[in-house]
Amino acid sequence: MIKSLKIKNFKSIYNITVKFNPNFNVIIGENNIGKTTLFEAILLWKMCYDDTIKKSKKGFYAQAHNLLFRDMEHIRVYQDMDLFPHNYSKKDAEAEITLEIEYNGISYRLGFRLEKVDSMDDAYYQTKYIDYSEFEKFAEMVNSIPGKNLSNFIMISETRPIANIIAKEPYMYKAQVMDKIAKGKGYEVLRNKIKDNILNVQEHINNVMGKDYQIVEKQKDDKTYISIKVDGKNIFSYGSGFLQLAEIFSSLEYVEPEIYLLLIDEPDSHLHAKLQRRLINELRTLTNSQLLIISHNDRFLKEVDEEEILFMTESAKENGIVDHLPAGYKGIVLENLVGDLEDVEKLRNARKLILVEGVGDIDFLDTMCPKYEEYANVSFPMKIVVKMDGIDTLNAKLITYSRALKGIIPTNCKWLLIRDTDCVPCNKKESAGNVDKKNVDTSGAEFKVFFQNGYGIESTFAAEPDKLAKLLCSYYSLENSEDVVENIIMETNAEYFNKVKDVLNVEVHQELEKHYKRQKEARSGKIYDNLQFTDMLKEISATNIQYIMTKPIMDRYLESLHAGIVNNFSNISAVKLDHRTIFTYYYQQISCLDDMFESHKALLQEIYRD
Repeated sequence: MIKSLKIKNFKSIYNITVKFNPNFNVIIGENNIGKTTLFEAILLWKMCYDDTIKKSKKGFYAQAHNLLFRDMEHIRVYQDMDLFPHNYSKKDAEAEITLEIEYNGISYRLGFRLEKVDSMDDAYYQTKYIDYSEFEKFAEMVNSIPGKNLSNFIMISETRPIANIIAKEPYMYKAQVMDKIAKGKGYEVLRNKIKDNILNVQEHINNVMGKDYQIVEKQKDDKTYISIKVDGKNIFSYGSGFLQLAEIFSSLEYVEPEIYLLLIDEPDSHLHAKLQRRLINELRTLTNSQLLIISHNDRFLKEVDEEEILFMTESAKENGIVDHLPAGYKGIVLENLVGDLEDVEKLRNARKLILVEGVGDIDFLDTMCPKYEEYANVSFPMKIVVKMDGIDTLNAKLITYSRALKGIIPTNCKWLLIRDTDCVPCNKKESAGNVDKKNVDTSGAEFKVFFQNGYGIESTFAAEPDKLAKLLCSYYSLENSEDVVENIIMETNAEYFNKVKDVLNVEVHQELEKHYKRQKEARSGKIYDNLQFTDMLKEISATNIQYIMTKPIMDRYLESLHAGIVNNFSNISAVKLDHRTIFTYYYQQISCLDDMFESHKALLQEIYRD
């Protein structure tokens, strides 16, 4: 396999090492960050490799052969200086490309140095070995394998988004086809690649497309041009999606080297969303290749594991390492920055990093922050909100996120974790917050934990009976009735306090205990190790009933309030609220700071505290 790629002074890259997964690698990153440059460096390396193999295919020439500039068209160079960083002078024009190849547990670092010729422009590049002894050891290993030589041991090819196949494709010898592939022109020999592997290519395409295409080579007396038919139609007439699949799988089936690296640029670009998962699943079935894929498609990336994603950023280029995403970082990149990876730049300038648990918290902040900024006349342009997808195994997630973000956000960026209280007893919140912060490396920056005033963000409405009474009177169109509604709320709170103490109560006590057990099983640390359900219940009273309000219990609580209001007032036409719709109505009623619940204002004040 290709274990790593090291590049020095090539195009926009000064010094970088890219570490590869043995099978499946997907490169993501901002536009113009250098993803395609990685492909070009690999293809250029292969050109150097092929040109230095002796005719016997058993060894390498003592001196590497020079590369003609006219053969560089697939590397995107208009002048020979385009191969080097833009600020380099001709005397500094020297690039290095090294592939570390691992076979049977032994690594071989095969590197080439390319230099511009001083005496003339756009003629050729001088090519040298970085360490010839590594090439000798590699040749010795290859020659020990029956049937293998330096030419057929390793294969590198590229397939691009649109398979621009030619209208008439002549029959070619395998050496001619391989030469086209090596020069990045595999699309010009698509039919040659298909014709000897029709059944395999057909099976792959059918698996992805979910159809039963029949591919045949039409036999004619005139054998000058190849005619490939798909369901009776010339393959040339098919769309970009089909042709791209044909290009990918024909390349994979054409050769059988010991090491095969296939470079695929935007394999999902012409495929419907529902086919992208099938494509990934089909690519995963391949055992004869190592894949390096460029993609910007979030649907495609969501199907890929974190250890298979290479995230290329300016920070990574500066640090000199592009490695796979740490566990937990995929959510940051793909869910918070979905479709716009350039937003990573915002993290580099963040003054406050806000970590929240889920979609509900994001929706709350998206709606409330603009209102708070307007009514409180405040602003905080450099605050970044990151969703952590739930709080189970929070400590491990926080450690992972801090490691992932540490190299991006400024060292003076303040950290704020907004978390639900969940099953933590009220008298242990401070201790639980200290556990959250333990082992989280923020490089000395401030790290504060803010607990919701309730089980979760939804239950905060039950924390303030006076505010809730005002909101419900508005919702049910009850004028001058806030005292009556507040009494209904207090009676309901007392009712639910009794229910949560009653071990036989299915709706409240057993519902809450179920949530407690799930959370305790998923968490670690001394707060949870010795925690008992009774510890939580001891802290509950009729005045802090919000701390038992899971989403299901909150829905029952609002239903009980609805029943109490209907029984006390006639002509109620409004339907009952639930833990989602109460937010919708609440947002609509806010026209000043006094309309906000105190717990919500406290949260927003913490967010906007500089």
